[in-house]
Amino acid sequence: MVLASEFLKTFPMLHDVLIESWQEGMGAGNPYTTTPPGRSYGLPHSAATRVIPCANRSCNGRGFDIFQDISEMVREKLHIKEFVQVCCGDEGSPKEAQRRRDCVNTLHYRLTLKYEPEQPSS
Repeated sequence: MVLASEFLKTFPMLHDVLIESWQEGMGAGNPYTTTPPGRSYGLPHSAATRVIPCANRSCNGRGFDIFQDISEMVREKLHIKEFVQVCCGDEGSPKEAQRRRDCVNTLHYRLTLKYEPEQPSS
């Protein structure tokens, strides 16, 4: 899988960034049942962008930014780490600022970093 160009520019030592996740809150799960969403990670896939979208259709937010977590993992030379993030967006009409409230959807995710092989020193 090809790593997103924004990750390659900042982290040339990475070959791939895999994410497994599940989200809880509004819009998460199957809308046709009353069954709550599963609390287990989905299949790993390459992270195409630094922001994972919020499932809440009423959210006027920015989703979940994983860039800082990747940066921390690279700095610590970690391969796998789990995180939990609350959406930083808000619900409501931009015209009615007093009626807006914080979106509290939560993303649970595991990042796996695949590093490029180290080149031998000459």
